Amino acid sequence: MYKYFLLIILIILSIFIYLWQQNTSIRFAYKVSNLQTKYNKISIENDLLKLKINSLLALEKMYSIADRNGLMRPDGNNVVYLN
Repeated sequence: MYKYFLLIILIILSIFIYLWQQNTSIRFAYKVSNLQTKYNKISIENDLLKLKINSLLALEKMYSIADRNGLMRPDGNNVVYLN
């Protein structure tokens, strides 16, 4: 009788451990999925910001803005390098 009781307790405990492990696994998978979605969204936003920075810093655009404002390129004697 005592052995059957221990066996039943062991089986119930095993079932609870299995269910807990499955529940934890599902929760972690859900968290990973959410983090992956956030990562993809931020990655796309980062790419768009890089594209915007590159378009703002494009040399052709800088030259055209400088020409419109009456600026000209300095010659080699007028350039000062700072460290």
